[in-house]
Amino acid sequence: MRFSRDGAMPLSSLWHKVNNQEVPMNAVWLSAIISFCMALTYLGSEVAFQAMVSIATIGLYIAYALPIFFRVTLARKSFIRGPFNLGRYGVLVGWIAVLWVATISILFSLPVSYPITNETLNYTPVAVGGLLIITISSWILWARHWFKGPVTNVES
Repeated sequence: MRFSRDGAMPLSSLWHKVNNQEVPMNAVWLSAIISFCMALTYLGSEVAFQAMVSIATIGLYIAYALPIFFRVTLARKSFIRGPFNLGRYGVLVGWIAVLWVATISILFSLPVSYPITNETLNYTPVAVGGLLIITISSWILWARHWFKGPVTNVES
């Protein structure tokens, strides 16, 4: 199976290259290096590391919740169900999932220790909010003009 790149990530032509075993080694090394650098924050500050973990957790939850949110709102009438679905409970379960993500995002944004000082403040909301602002601004100013969505080519 081979997937075409969509060009959404900077230097995507470098990251999507695969070797003879169909492994994107450049992307694997990029992930390993970024993970290593993120783990190094623990050496400087436990609070910074905990914020990094919170940011990653919230980001993962949001990535799962956005398609669910759009499914239960914008695509509620036009969504085509697959062979496995929750039937009439799908929308209810979808809303529960979205509310759970909202709740867990708030919980992971709370301070990790008290009293709250400059050293113990959880900067997760600042980082997630800043990234959200950068992403939305990028979409509005540039990406909506050239990004056409993921392109998938499946080869047997």
